[in-house]
Amino acid sequence: MQRPMNLNYILLIALFMTISGCAHVPQNETGVEPDRSNPYLNMLLARDAENNGDWNKALELYATIDDPFSWLAQARIHFILNQSADSLAFVDRLIQEDAYADEALELRTKIYARKGNWQQAINDTETLAEKHPDNRQLKLFLANLKIIISDFIGAKIILEDLLVSNDDSMVLYTLSKACLGLKDLSCTRKALMDVIVANPRFSPAYIDLGKTNELLGRPEAAETAYKELLDIDPYSNDGLIALSEFYISQKNYSSAISTIERLVRINPHVQIIRKLVMLKFQEGLFSEALSDFEQIEEKTDQDIYYMAIAYAKLSRYEDALQALQKISVAGKLGCDVAMLQSSIEKDMGNEAEALDILLSAWDNHNDKDGCEEIGYHLATELDIAGRRDEALEIASELLDRNPKDPIALNFIGYVWADQGINLDQAHDMIKEALDMKPDDPYILDSMAWVLFRKNQSVQALKYMEKALEQLDTDPIMLEHMGDILKDLERTNEALDYYIKSSILNNKRQGIEEKINELLE
Repeated sequence: MQRPMNLNYILLIALFMTISGCAHVPQNETGVEPDRSNPYLNMLLARDAENNGDWNKALELYATIDDPFSWLAQARIHFILNQSADSLAFVDRLIQEDAYADEALELRTKIYARKGNWQQAINDTETLAEKHPDNRQLKLFLANLKIIISDFIGAKIILEDLLVSNDDSMVLYTLSKACLGLKDLSCTRKALMDVIVANPRFSPAYIDLGKTNELLGRPEAAETAYKELLDIDPYSNDGLIALSEFYISQKNYSSAISTIERLVRINPHVQIIRKLVMLKFQEGLFSEALSDFEQIEEKTDQDIYYMAIAYAKLSRYEDALQALQKISVAGKLGCDVAMLQSSIEKDMGNEAEALDILLSAWDNHNDKDGCEEIGYHLATELDIAGRRDEALEIASELLDRNPKDPIALNFIGYVWADQGINLDQAHDMIKEALDMKPDDPYILDSMAWVLFRKNQSVQALKYMEKALEQLDTDPIMLEHMGDILKDLERTNEALDYYIKSSILNNKRQGIEEKINELLE
């Protein structure tokens, strides 16, 4: 998707807007060799070749004429051909001879600007501006150069002087850039509003005004600016993109979706369609997302992977598994594909197959970067399956690779706490994990659980409450809260948590016994 250009890039474009060469038209071949001894004829032929875009022929002919006009022409052609050193040699010669000095100095300014030698470009432009104080284009060019080197104050002085006699929209727009560089958002906003008054069809001003209003914390004004642009130009790609990104920043995903759907009708670029799909995933619109995918003719593995997720969310498990078969497990999505396959098999009730997929994926991918998730899921599923020793072995292997892995630290610490062994070491490991991920509900639960096992239920309760603030639908965490409250003799509250846990997972061993015990 197209992104807004950064400030320096925009200014570079502005700097070279005035640089133009003649359109390239193939030279008419006459088959007649020029008379090298006749400089007047050669000059005419050179001008004709230059006008027709035959740069090499023009250079060859100009080279036979040793006068300042020819030097300037050669400097100009070398500049067009991006041959800065050759162009600069002719320019310096002209300046030394004081022939066409102003034209040469202007061209040298552009050469230095192209090379990124901003200070020299500024020096030359200032010299020209002093000689031609009424030349507004030179002063605007100089202001742009000063903005590039972050001399925003200097640029603003020049621009405000230009505005005394004329409210030119380009001058005002450049002033908005200087104000933005000075972090004066009020000045930026006023300049952009003045641009729109001076030139209501100047679309970049609406985009920048919207962004400025966002920075000023004025979302309604930002939305209005983007919509005003679309009123003027309903087919503005930039306007639709800016409005959709604004809605996303406001978490107004439904409006973002409708805006991008409008954009897709104008510009059905695959990246725009993919962004639309991700927004529909955000909103749970999986059927619509699948329809959008049909617009993409050449689907990548990433597209197919997301299609499989959509199928799975719609309980179309066979379609999901069939889609995943099209993705190479040896590719970079191999780990993600395996985890999704395992999750689908588990949702279908095939728990043994789900575990086998993870075991096979771990054997094939455990040495690849970014495949730690396979290990985390495998350790968890092995633990659920009652194969705790194997689960600890996987977690230990992950910890050997990265001793600062918070998930592996937490897993081992939790398992030891649950077994009632190595409690001090388990506490230290969980604390280290929590220091790295202080808001992780699972690690908070582990800390509560190890403290409970160490008979510190008062301290455990604080961590458990914080964990449930983050995640209150996990049956194990709800049961842990029940255990802690029961230990604190808050029986009625404990019973509530046991019942909630049972509702979410009535297959958990022992939960019914705990409920019945408190009901007696």
